[in-house]
Amino acid sequence: MAQKKYPILNTPKGVAVWPNLNAPDTKFKPEGEYTARLAFDPNLPEVQQLISTLEKVRDELFEEFKAEKPAHKKFEAAPVFAEELDKEGEETGRITINFKMKASGVSKKNNKPWTRKPTIFDSKGKEIKNPPTIGGGSVLRVACELGGGGVPSAKKFYLSPKLVGVKLLELVSFGSVTAAGCGFGEDEGGYEAEDAPAPSFDDNDNTGDEDTSGGSGDF
Repeated sequence: MAQKKYPILNTPKGVAVWPNLNAPDTKFKPEGEYTARLAFDPNLPEVQQLISTLEKVRDELFEEFKAEKPAHKKFEAAPVFAEELDKEGEETGRITINFKMKASGVSKKNNKPWTRKPTIFDSKGKEIKNPPTIGGGSVLRVACELGGGGVPSAKKFYLSPKLVGVKLLELVSFGSVTAAGCGFGEDEGGYEAEDAPAPSFDDNDNTGDEDTSGGSGDF
């Protein structure tokens, strides 16, 4: 039985944790997988609303799943988020939700191979044709489709937020850090950097497609 279809869901802004958005991760899956794990502050009203929506959809899909086979009634519904842990295994106070997209496969209809990648937008909603390298610490919003499935070995039913598109609000490239990421706030009376003047150029100085899954939702 086909699962109920839900409208594309847009998340509040979250902080990316080890994202794979520029190229798929093929370490464990040869077909490749794009991922965006976002960390959220669970105390924010918009994040609480997100959790409520995800739990509602999970519960509806879980009821469908249990109705398919008697053995499915022994499954339990898994949480829709995980508590973020630091290097010492201590909770940070944030929660994380993982969004995934399969990068390639073979069509069941015509047996032809296909590839896809998430569409990346800037903060104004304009598609970025050649997106910059998006590293951990970047602030993103995600558009996703919701599905779910059971894992027999764990006897659990998991909600699966499928990555569709990403809105890039603040960019952090690999190897760089932000003040917030270091835990730095604002200190009064200290050194303040000035913006560097724009470089001038001499007028005579002359130096110098895959299937992108559409439907990003209302970003």
